[in-house]
Amino acid sequence: MSSPYEFEKLKNGAGYKFVTSSGDIYIAYFTEFVLLDQSERDISVVSFGFNCKRADEEKRQHFDEKVKQTIIYIIKEFFDEQGENAILYMCMNNDGKARDRHIIFNRWFNEFKEGFEKHNSSEVNGKLGFYGSILLKKGNPDKQKLIDSFYFTINYWGLDER
Repeated sequence: MSSPYEFEKLKNGAGYKFVTSSGDIYIAYFTEFVLLDQSERDISVVSFGFNCKRADEEKRQHFDEKVKQTIIYIIKEFFDEQGENAILYMCMNNDGKARDRHIIFNRWFNEFKEGFEKHNSSEVNGKLGFYGSILLKKGNPDKQKLIDSFYFTINYWGLDER
């Protein structure tokens, strides 16, 4: 798969910028995130997110297939460079759209899931306004440790009320 929108790596190396055909500016970024294992030791992973500055704030947002393909391309490129790492994708509900973003991310994942696994926080978390996922390569030698740490951290911070 090639990236439909050309993107540039940001100077700090932690993200990418691309501009859509309608002039919207997207920044896709990676930040360090620390999970805890069951012994409460730090496990460093990467959190992924993106934001968009609309060219025309008055215009209604519409689906752009090329944005999805570009984001997927960027995530795959990350794993090409850091295959033994994991990506967290967190959807907070500060704008009431966390569930929608979570659903969209699940759909996107289903298009490139070959060779990858995604594990989600529970539905209970969604009712509390938090959706989270961890994405990693199936062959990651630390896969189980990362998955266990993902769920342990959610429980540790009281985000899972099961």
